[in-house]
Amino acid sequence: MRKLLMFVLIGLLSLSTSFLQVQAGTNYPSYTYDYWRNPLLSAAPYRVKQTIIGGSVQIALPDDPPGAPQTLRYIEDIFVTEDRYFLIDMTAAKLVVTDKAFNVLDVIRNFDEFDDDDNLVTTHTLVRPRGVFVTDDGYIYIADENNQRDGFIYILDEDYGFVARHGRPDHPTYTSEVFRPSKIVVDVARRMYVVVIGAFDGIVELQRDGEFSRFVGVQPVQVNPIDLLWRNFMSREQLERVRLFLPVEYMGMSIDKEGFIYASASGTSSAPIQRINPRGSDVLRRTGYVQPIGDVVRMPNQNRSGLTSITVNTYGMYSVLDRTNKKIFTYNDEGYLNYVIGFEGDFEGNFLFPTSVSYDGELLIVSDSTDTRTIITVFEPTDFGAKVNLANRLTYQGDSIEAAEVWHDILDMNTNYSLAYIGIGHAYYRQRDYEMAMESYRLGQDRINYSKAYKEYRRIRFEQNFPVIGSIIGGGVLVALAWPILKDLLQKEEEADIS
Repeated sequence: MRKLLMFVLIGLLSLSTSFLQVQAGTNYPSYTYDYWRNPLLSAAPYRVKQTIIGGSVQIALPDDPPGAPQTLRYIEDIFVTEDRYFLIDMTAAKLVVTDKAFNVLDVIRNFDEFDDDDNLVTTHTLVRPRGVFVTDDGYIYIADENNQRDGFIYILDEDYGFVARHGRPDHPTYTSEVFRPSKIVVDVARRMYVVVIGAFDGIVELQRDGEFSRFVGVQPVQVNPIDLLWRNFMSREQLERVRLFLPVEYMGMSIDKEGFIYASASGTSSAPIQRINPRGSDVLRRTGYVQPIGDVVRMPNQNRSGLTSITVNTYGMYSVLDRTNKKIFTYNDEGYLNYVIGFEGDFEGNFLFPTSVSYDGELLIVSDSTDTRTIITVFEPTDFGAKVNLANRLTYQGDSIEAAEVWHDILDMNTNYSLAYIGIGHAYYRQRDYEMAMESYRLGQDRINYSKAYKEYRRIRFEQNFPVIGSIIGGGVLVALAWPILKDLLQKEEEADIS
């Protein structure tokens, strides 16, 4: 009940004008969770820097069919490079390339395929593109769901020239009945990892030539015990009508500099966010107060978080989009929730149907698309958010002592921010001041690290007191050894006195 009341309070405060002013000009409430899963109000981490209205961005092509959209209509995905944005407009079926000021540089819908003698073989046309990925050397990978049973992966060079097209894998171990790719990432070995709509066996891994390799990140089947019980009393006809027990479906992907894949899954998953290593295993750290699943406490009539798009920065922080509740949750590499961005609504910085989130340095680029309009919002860190990011970066790089100074600044700005105490505790622990580390971890409600610090504190105290303890023990041993001799001497002395 206490958690529910706290969350209701957040909802009420989000409607308060004075609260919005406290939130540094933002139109959303930000919060974290404490050890007891209570939501705690937090200072705003990000504010709106720029808003781009899709209807103001011209994307018309000379060979467009009649009635084709002339402006951005439905941004489904955004990929960020050093100097460009690659936008996937699903409705217009185009790849739109812009500079960092969102000035359109290129619009691609068709690309010609030539043979070795430069003779035109065919012209390929995007139908329903859903995802895009660009390698460091400029190769562009587009996941086109198509409107048919099977879609395609298109590969273009840096000049948008056709390189290859990969369709449904022709391999006996590819058991999915469909190949409708929606998201794609590529590692340094040019292996492609593809989220396929309707494929419940995991993420599809393809070799650089398009050959099927395996499914990775397979999640266990989620079974409702009540449904399982009722199935025992159903006829064969009833069983055929009820839905199958299927594994969860992946929704979004990103890849970090080390080649680990960050993937988000549908809301029924017990682990909706994963960090998948090259062996295909989930190695995401989950040491925070709450599991990285979005909201752990829901207001009345609030649905479970539906996590879709995910993005990771260069120092282990990852942000995941909750399309259901119109929020963005940001976690650090240890799995602690750092802050929440966004709220449902028409205000600047709010969302109606967010479709993608991407890091551009410290900026967050978010697309929000409906059938009637598409908006791209660029968020920049507030002073509070910038310090939180800096403290996490320093900690990630192993400089926890310098990070402690930043964590102290964060506490001055937000005394409820328990994660800062943990960061300070890390600094004390690294300096081997385990007593102060224990106190900081206690304030941060970090029982695991508190136990580690206490173990070291106890070891040092024992080593410090060992000479005294050793002397006492040694003296006791000497007394024990000497006592028979001393007793014998005393007895002889008594006998001599008597005689």
